[in-house]
Amino acid sequence: MSEPASTERRRIPRATIAETELSVLAFPLPVRLLDISLGGVLLESSHAVDLGMRGTLRFNFGGVPFSAEVKVERLQGHRNGAGERFTIGASFVALSREDQRVIERFADQ
Repeated sequence: MSEPASTERRRIPRATIAETELSVLAFPLPVRLLDISLGGVLLESSHAVDLGMRGTLRFNFGGVPFSAEVKVERLQGHRNGAGERFTIGASFVALSREDQRVIERFADQ
């Protein structure tokens, strides 16, 4: 049975977000941003973090710096050819209206 074709809903092509990091207890961890919404983010890292831990997510998107406090809600480890990787699901603790507009802009791309 074949899988149904997915439909791209974005009006603007997906953009690359560079230099993303999650700072936990003042120790920045390099992460890759997999997904973002008004509720939170899905990150990938080579480092594990504790469930319930809070930190500051920072990234720069098209010259627009973004910073928000997040809480780790989910952690899943998996192995790949380069070693162990972790998928981190984190919710936003609080977002200003301006932060919400920035995220909505990112999510549309």
